[in-house]
Amino acid sequence: MAQEIDLLGQLKFASQHLLNLGVFIGILYYFLRRPVSSFFIARSQKIENSINSAKDIIETAQKVYNENSTKFSKIDSEVSELRSNSNKVDDNKVSEIMDNANSLVRLIEKDTVEIIELESKKINDKIEDEILNKAINLAKHELNSEFDESKDSQIIKNFLGEVKNDVVSNN
Repeated sequence: MAQEIDLLGQLKFASQHLLNLGVFIGILYYFLRRPVSSFFIARSQKIENSINSAKDIIETAQKVYNENSTKFSKIDSEVSELRSNSNKVDDNKVSEIMDNANSLVRLIEKDTVEIIELESKKINDKIEDEILNKAINLAKHELNSEFDESKDSQIIKNFLGEVKNDVVSNN
């Protein structure tokens, strides 16, 4: 029986503490329900706002990325176009310079040929003048001197020799 009393006492003790625990939990629930629920509501709102803010930042970053990608692709195409235009301009300039150089070469060749022809004509004219002067001098000399066939042939030989010497020395 002592054990029964002891068991009963323990049950009474346990039930009183259980009742005290229930009342304590009820008081805690009554007083802490609103602050805890408002804390969790505020916390969930804060998390939701952070998520929405992160979504907005991600969307804005995506838009900026898309715009920059478009700009970069435009820049790449413009750079390619500029290179192409630059190459065309370079090719045109090189072609123009080559054409000018070729035309200058043709003009120089033409001028050189003309100069050579004029100098040749000038030399030929000088040779003819020398020959004529020598012939005139010989004719004067012949007119002033006596006529003799041996002298004539000697004079002609001397004349031809002088002409040959003049022609050889002028070349």
